[in-house]
Amino acid sequence: MTQDRLGRIDPELASEEQKKVIARLGEGRGRIPTPFNIWLHNPQLAAGMEIIGTHIDKSPVLSEAETEVAILSTAVFWNAPYVIANHRRHALKSGLSEEVVGAILDRRRPEAVGERLGAVCDAVGDILAGGMVDDRRFARYEAELGRAVIAELLVTIGYFTSVSLAMSLHALEPKR
Repeated sequence: MTQDRLGRIDPELASEEQKKVIARLGEGRGRIPTPFNIWLHNPQLAAGMEIIGTHIDKSPVLSEAETEVAILSTAVFWNAPYVIANHRRHALKSGLSEEVVGAILDRRRPEAVGERLGAVCDAVGDILAGGMVDDRRFARYEAELGRAVIAELLVTIGYFTSVSLAMSLHALEPKR
């Protein structure tokens, strides 16, 4: 990367609106996650993204491993190296095996996963494919996962689509 596209906002020089978001990030996450350095240029947007991102971090309906399947799959879909490297580590820490993580990185459906995690993997794949999900598959997701999980997967994928695109647009490279 030849130039710093991130445009970090110095918390000391931030506007009052930006300082409010920064304070909420500190309370909810203890830090300013990298994408917020982009979103803070629009404090109202950053405030909304903070609510969604903090919710995803503490999902009441997805396990950490299920959340990481959605995040890592989304990052791979958008070819976002920064997010892939970061969430590969999180995925392994969440208890996903090297085989499952490797399959996601290779754009394959992970094998040898439990019934619920398999349904999550399939639903994430269908959502990212962008096509219509037929009635039979939707009924399976509704029966095995429930509508609250379907909604959570949609929001997680949407949020991390924004994260992935933001990191790539701003030419951020994985930490080594």
